[in-house]
Amino acid sequence: MHQMRASGGLWFSYGGFRGVVDPGPGCLVHLCSAVPELNPTALDGVLLSHRHIDHCTDMNVLVEAMMEGGFVQRGTVALPEDALRGEEPVLLQYLARKVENLHTWRDGTRLSLGDRAEVEAVGLLHHGVQCYGMVFRGEGLPPWGIISDTRPFAALAERFSCCDILVLNVTLQRELPGLDHFAIPDVERLLQEMAPRVLLLTHLGRGILSRDPETLASSLGSGRTDVVAARDGLVVDLQAGTLHPGGSFAPAWGSHTERFLKETTVSISPEPSSKEVLPS
Repeated sequence: MHQMRASGGLWFSYGGFRGVVDPGPGCLVHLCSAVPELNPTALDGVLLSHRHIDHCTDMNVLVEAMMEGGFVQRGTVALPEDALRGEEPVLLQYLARKVENLHTWRDGTRLSLGDRAEVEAVGLLHHGVQCYGMVFRGEGLPPWGIISDTRPFAALAERFSCCDILVLNVTLQRELPGLDHFAIPDVERLLQEMAPRVLLLTHLGRGILSRDPETLASSLGSGRTDVVAARDGLVVDLQAGTLHPGGSFAPAWGSHTERFLKETTVSISPEPSSKEVLPS
């Protein structure tokens, strides 16, 4: 609500497939202004973990961008059943009818991402909605995963044990009964059961952000796992396991917006005119 950290979700490129996970508030704006350039019309898919508003507000605009304004039937959309056909669906029906590959998650099912990769759905436990984590695998590619909003449960570490790099939504500084979110003590317990090469903490709540999340994350690391608090614009090289700060969220040189503006400049007369303004 206060945008202490951006809420636009995660862009990935894996085995040649370009996708966005959980396009929340500001996602389209952040994509268009990101450096390195991220072009929303070049998307191959939009993947939604659950229907809560902080994860899905920009879903329809991204799906429409992926289909070039709805004029081209292409792309993959994967989402829970209740986000598609529930009492308050979050994907508009006119877009659902135009998507080339519309997929509803089921625990343990796998979805092909092009010719080289796939993603497996992992059922999570979160506040009365259908919610899923994702494990990405591909031939010759490092496996990685995303644990979206959930309370901890016994099989979680086992289901994500193959991941070299794991993205984990951690909202709470301390455990609060009745809230289906990970807290810092839950992270400590998870790392006793599994050891990804890199653990990226994101979806950080105000309690964590009011402290020094980078130092807090570092204190959770071990000789087996580097724990990192994600920052806006962070870029992760999955193959090398390296992290790069990324650019600022402004229409800077090298962003999609900057390039698009240069290619579609308009000429505006300094004097009042009844003539139509056309692209130069």
